[in-house]
Amino acid sequence: MRASYLPKFAVVVLVLAASVVLLSGQTAQVAATTATCGSNHHHCYSGHYSGHHSGYYSGYYSGYYSSYPYYYSYSYPYYDYYYGNSGSGYSNYGYPYYYSYYNTPSQYTLTVTTDPANLATVTGGGTYNQGSSASFSVTQTTIQSSQNTQYVFSHWGGDYSGAGSSGTVTVNGAMKVTAVYQLQYYLSVQSQPQGGPVPQGAGWYNAGDTATVNSASQPVGDSSSRIVFQGWSVDGQSNQTGSSLSVNMNAPHSVTAEYKQQYYLTVLSDQGVPNGQGWYDAGSTAQIFVSTPISTSYGASIVFNGWQGDIQSNSQTTTVQMDKPKTAIASWRTDSTVLYLTIALGIIAILVAGAIIAFAAVGRGREHTSETHTKTSETHTSHPNHTKKKTEEETKKTNSD
Repeated sequence: MRASYLPKFAVVVLVLAASVVLLSGQTAQVAATTATCGSNHHHCYSGHYSGHHSGYYSGYYSGYYSSYPYYYSYSYPYYDYYYGNSGSGYSNYGYPYYYSYYNTPSQYTLTVTTDPANLATVTGGGTYNQGSSASFSVTQTTIQSSQNTQYVFSHWGGDYSGAGSSGTVTVNGAMKVTAVYQLQYYLSVQSQPQGGPVPQGAGWYNAGDTATVNSASQPVGDSSSRIVFQGWSVDGQSNQTGSSLSVNMNAPHSVTAEYKQQYYLTVLSDQGVPNGQGWYDAGSTAQIFVSTPISTSYGASIVFNGWQGDIQSNSQTTTVQMDKPKTAIASWRTDSTVLYLTIALGIIAILVAGAIIAFAAVGRGREHTSETHTKTSETHTSHPNHTKKKTEEETKKTNSD
């Protein structure tokens, strides 16, 4: 080798050696520096970087991130952006670094349920960042579980209070809200027979409540047909009378207001006194009767002639089947048999009396004639003239009689 190249070669060797020493020292210093935590630090560096003379580093510090540039220096300042601490350090190849800490946001679970459990679909449950707002709601305010049983949304419980079907909370920890539903039962109300006035009070009631039902206390109808309240039937069993009924809604119930149908029977008569007129239950039997009037005409009597109208009968006392409003009319006739007999007997009596009188008159006439003839004969014998005159006078008198 030429002597002129020896100085140059030695310089190159020295430079290379220095570079190796520098690089090995920098790596060792970095390792030593980053492995040590200052007294005012709570998180340690857990990464490493290549041994370049300058660059930019991003590392993860136990849940926080930091980034900093580095360069050659024997001392370095630092500032902890998360904790607000600052200080200085020493390194063979020191570098300034800056913590840009930020906390990974805490997350919490919001649980949205129903009471009773799993009754309906609710929205809003899930995981939320701390401090964020979470909205929740029910999808059904009324849930029909059977024909006469239902659940109705009442209010929210747990970590939220409210009566609306939706709500909002700020999540600052694990939270739970509950949609509370109210159990309800249906009270059905009807009347028997159909067509009667239906009492008020049918509808949905909260379980355990008391329902009150009222009926029509006065008969309903007109002058010929009406219905009259009799009592209550609950779930097919009669148990109460009175116009008001109280029902404990511990289950679905059916209430029936029981009425009876009544019809009016009219009994008419222009003679005597009729009996049996009034209201009768449908299907019942009414008994009617009419008295015989006292006759005010000599020899003539009023005789019952039968029932007319909605009933046909020849008996003064009879029964009527009350399957509708009915009218019974008593008919009469005049019986003159006694009068006619009386008249006939009177005529006969008169005739007999006349005959007797006539017969008596004829008998007296015959006796008088005989006496006259005798006296005449005597007169003619003793006094002819006188007797003749007397006879003429007697004859005139007889003729006049």
